[in-house]
Amino acid sequence: MNPVFNLFSACKRSILEITSNVPSTILAEYLIPYRKEKIPESVTFKVAAGKKGYDLIRLFQSGEIFFSKKFIDVLAQFVDMSNKCYPIKIEGIEEQYYVICNLDEYPYLNKDKALFNEEPHFYCGEKIETSFFGITNTRLFVVTEDIKNALVKNKVTNIYFKEAFLCTEEEYKEWQRNG
Repeated sequence: MNPVFNLFSACKRSILEITSNVPSTILAEYLIPYRKEKIPESVTFKVAAGKKGYDLIRLFQSGEIFFSKKFIDVLAQFVDMSNKCYPIKIEGIEEQYYVICNLDEYPYLNKDKALFNEEPHFYCGEKIETSFFGITNTRLFVVTEDIKNALVKNKVTNIYFKEAFLCTEEEYKEWQRNG
């Protein structure tokens, strides 16, 4: 059983939140971590709320995360990011933010129990093939402890981690039996 960490926006006060010229339901489909296709170039972004450009900012309507260059640079120490991110342009903002895409994905073992019963999150995988990945049928980003520590050391802002586990189905069943 390998510890990993779900990565979230900490939703700090005055966080920069952006909106786009397309409905959030359509845009959200392009913001799935393991999606291969990029957001169409006709999609534009502008500030909807907040003033503070942290390293993680959010889509105003639904909370999907966009990432700063600093965040991408830290990840690039561990993962080849050349085909895993692309920049977006936010009207009136000089700092560059990125969408992360094309990640490997792992299936959830206990989604309902983790969301509703406060059970730790368990993802199915015998070993960690990559240090940054997505979870099937979610918008979750997951990092290994090495990346988590590097993000903390580099003082990446507006970030929150929650411990989860990558394990086999047998290991999860054993955990359930032993509580």
